[in-house]
Amino acid sequence: MASIHVERSAMPYNFAPSPEFRWLCEELFVKLDNVQKQQRGRGAFKSTTVKYFEIISFFVKLWRKTVGDDIYPALTLILPYRDRRILNIKDFTLIKAICIYLKLPKNSPTERRLLRWKRRAGKGFKLSDFCVDEIRKRKSEPSHRDRITIEKLNECLDTLAVERSTKGRGFKGLSESASFKYCLENMTFTELKYYFDIILKSRVIAGQEHKFLSCWHPDARDYLSVVSDLKTVAEKLWNPTHRLRNDDLSINLGLPFAPYLAKRLHISYDKASSKLKNDFYIEEKMDGERIQLHVMNYGKQLKWFSRRGTDYTYLYGADVNSGTVAQYIHLDPKVKNCVLDGEMVSFDTNRNVVLPFGLVKSSARDALTPEGVLTKGYQPLLMVLDLLYLNGVSLVKAPLHIRKQYLSSILKPHPRAVEIIRSVRCFDDISIKNSLKKAIAMGSEGIILKQFKSKYHIGARTDQWIKIKPEYLEQFGENLDLIVIGRTPGKKDSLMCGLVVLEGDENLDNQPKKDIINLDSDEDEEPRKIAKKIVSFCTIANGISQEEFKEIERKTAGRWNKTESRSPPGFIEFGSKVPEEWIYPTDSIVLEIKARSLDNTESSGTKFKTGCTLYGAYCRRIRDDKIWTDCYTLSDLRQERKKNFPVRGNFTTQKSLRRKREHRIQGSSPLNQTLWCNDEFKTSHIFHNLSFYVMSDFMHSRGHIRITKEELCTIVLKNGGKLIYNVISRHGDLGNLRIVSGKYTLECKALINRGYDILSPQWILDCVSNNTIVKLEPRHCFSVSEKMQTTSKDRVDCFNDSYEATINEDRLSEIFQFTKEIPRCYFQPTEDIRGLGGIPLFLFSKRLVFVPDSFSYLTTETLKQKIKFYGGEVTFDIRKCNLIVIPDGGGALLEEKLNNIREILSTFATEGEVPTSIPRIVTTEWVNKSIEENCQVAEEGFLAL
Repeated sequence: MASIHVERSAMPYNFAPSPEFRWLCEELFVKLDNVQKQQRGRGAFKSTTVKYFEIISFFVKLWRKTVGDDIYPALTLILPYRDRRILNIKDFTLIKAICIYLKLPKNSPTERRLLRWKRRAGKGFKLSDFCVDEIRKRKSEPSHRDRITIEKLNECLDTLAVERSTKGRGFKGLSESASFKYCLENMTFTELKYYFDIILKSRVIAGQEHKFLSCWHPDARDYLSVVSDLKTVAEKLWNPTHRLRNDDLSINLGLPFAPYLAKRLHISYDKASSKLKNDFYIEEKMDGERIQLHVMNYGKQLKWFSRRGTDYTYLYGADVNSGTVAQYIHLDPKVKNCVLDGEMVSFDTNRNVVLPFGLVKSSARDALTPEGVLTKGYQPLLMVLDLLYLNGVSLVKAPLHIRKQYLSSILKPHPRAVEIIRSVRCFDDISIKNSLKKAIAMGSEGIILKQFKSKYHIGARTDQWIKIKPEYLEQFGENLDLIVIGRTPGKKDSLMCGLVVLEGDENLDNQPKKDIINLDSDEDEEPRKIAKKIVSFCTIANGISQEEFKEIERKTAGRWNKTESRSPPGFIEFGSKVPEEWIYPTDSIVLEIKARSLDNTESSGTKFKTGCTLYGAYCRRIRDDKIWTDCYTLSDLRQERKKNFPVRGNFTTQKSLRRKREHRIQGSSPLNQTLWCNDEFKTSHIFHNLSFYVMSDFMHSRGHIRITKEELCTIVLKNGGKLIYNVISRHGDLGNLRIVSGKYTLECKALINRGYDILSPQWILDCVSNNTIVKLEPRHCFSVSEKMQTTSKDRVDCFNDSYEATINEDRLSEIFQFTKEIPRCYFQPTEDIRGLGGIPLFLFSKRLVFVPDSFSYLTTETLKQKIKFYGGEVTFDIRKCNLIVIPDGGGALLEEKLNNIREILSTFATEGEVPTSIPRIVTTEWVNKSIEENCQVAEEGFLAL
């Protein structure tokens, strides 16, 4: 046992000199790229996966056998986007620096060509490929060169990181860097390609990172998700036979970890209290950014990390004697090291209120200079939530009340800079109800309930910590963090977002009969679930500024795949709506989305894999602090459906009808299940006295669904029609005969030549859909006489919309598609309506707005008229409204009026056993911004404070 302990605690080392960077490129990078180039569609998916695994396994064995057990020097090059060195080299910087190195004139054709490289980038091509091509045209590989080792390359990267900090980073500075020039002059073209990928922080082995980590050590992938540091992983997990213990996935001083998160449960106050064993703390939910503070060497060294592991030490302070927040950290002199979990918020020093989330980091930047604090009037405020580590001992297993006692004894608060979150110990549901009422009256984000003896579960959400937020009207629950999985480029890109499907949650329709949350469970902690796939959920275009579009493009450049040339992998599933381009979730970004309601209409059910989508979706911001595994899940969506939020369409009824159809119509096509959606379609007599001669199948425009000839015949018979099988012998019945064909067969052409009128099967479907014989329109005429064609055209307008027949949602979509193909000049407005194009008359439809009348009459009336003009309604009853808009001005009266309104809302929000939905309180700026954006923007950015 003693020898095992020594071996586990030993540090890894390499017994051989550092291998060349060229060797790493040829043995790993090039081989993996070659497999990717040979990949062809889904058919090769399994064999390709095996090839990747074989290449990586061979490299790992070769490294251990010829180099040693310390993989860290190579790991920073294999996973450069995980490397903590900040180089700050972007596409533009690298391109300009290379052009200077090649001594090209400013704005040369080569420079312009490189700056537009994305337009020429095909499947699998990166900026590095184009840069190396341009260098190859002008220079040859060095014949006498220094052989750059992996160790030497890391030294060069260290130098680049230091130069960024001391000299700043511009293309001139990069071109003049001695280490940058050294690499350009001593690397082969193969090395240069991957060197450029590394300094750009690209994913050199895109999509294979998890395979590499798992091949090096079975626990490396999980451990990296906890510590977020390659060096720590390499130092601890160098022997694959020694596995991690549960307590290894814990606090590591100086390294970030995934924080413990509260779960939002939609249950009654009584059940929430029972779940917490009727003994819990209640804390205010802060609207800020989760932050963890690592204090080392008696405060001489500090580290600040975000929830995602981003280092914000430069922003908040590296020691207790300096920094915007660090200088106010006053710890007991006996504290050598500790780890604090907290929330960083923005505090308005003039009004003594906490500001919205978006101002957190900007307030810290402003506070870097004293002038910023004075002019802006707000500063960062650290609200400390928990103590997790103290003088070498992890406290995550200690009960919460013990951790709170230690925290209050070692940390001295500093007003307006560092405070300990106030906790109240409670024992019943009445306390929860009253606390929520008080939070609403104060305009707070809500409350957090924490079980009195709860442990700290790193990176988990359990029932021991529960968050209760006020439910607001006219929105789909809380903010949704969605991963972007596709896009359709255009004047304004449309981004398709998806939901994460966890293990065991694959089937949306087969939900368990019991509640999704087992309220009677004795289990305190949920088992850890694995993300299995991603399914399409909605498309987003509104709310994304040009700057944000540019940021999205910068972060995902070169990682998009064209759907036409490369099918999405099996773990990304789309509905009938497929984007022009798709992206791996590990390469993508997370967006925070708000929506008016959930759209459960049948057309949405086919477009998106989830069977529903969001209505009125709006992007609030880009979530840099989250990765795709942290996103909104399918089980989260199920839980939201149980709540009483606005819904377009009846999802449950539609799903029930669909299941009934599947049992009733064995072997029928998907379209037949849609056609026969109720019994009257199956037993009508609309085709009485009509005879049909059906010649072919029919490809329906919606979803490109094929209806067979046999299925068309069945529809005719079910609706009272007769079938004939010989047109020539039925001359006496020509007046009641309908010849139907969906394609030009030899028989069809022969009948056309004989002068017969041929109808499209679409006519049969429209008759059944309308439950009556519809008059012929152009879409019903497959091949008819000129007279019949003219008559049919008189029954529709210029957009092919019928004057008489009713249309459904699918037909309306077809008309919209038809209008896109009409030249723009066709839509030139007349003088009478020319000025109405920019007015969204229904912008505020379904908004019932309450406007307080205790302000200037002119201001109030102007606001009301503006709301009405854009389709909203104004009410004088605050209990009936779904939005409250505060007019501009008001002075001292404003705060008093806001307090009165919040007091009223808090009263009726907590009248029942669960929180009742209440309206948001926004400023006039929300109205103006919505009009400017031509959509209802997210209320959270315009709250009245």
